[in-house]
Amino acid sequence: MPHAQRPIFVLDVDDEPRFAFEADCLSQAEEFSGAAWFARAIAEFYMSKREEWNDNPTSRTRSASDAELSLYREIAEEFSEHANCFFVVHLRDLPPINFAESLGTRP
Repeated sequence: MPHAQRPIFVLDVDDEPRFAFEADCLSQAEEFSGAAWFARAIAEFYMSKREEWNDNPTSRTRSASDAELSLYREIAEEFSEHANCFFVVHLRDLPPINFAESLGTRP
């Protein structure tokens, strides 16, 4: 029997999709994104990239769109040997998503 894939969630920061990750449900995703260890990891990530970081960002955790889910799965597949790790995709490091192409349609 094939292994069921976990849902993917996105952390929007200042109204922009920034990070995608797996969780069992929205409440667990919100718990992860609100945890001190998660906040420290995100802050350290921004410091290492020398990106500007708002000390009081607005954030929201939500279910990933189909395009974000597809992008997450594609990148996670490249790192499948680390399946026992908590994997987070930084969405801003990726080229812009062409939603028309990701849905199989052309403008």
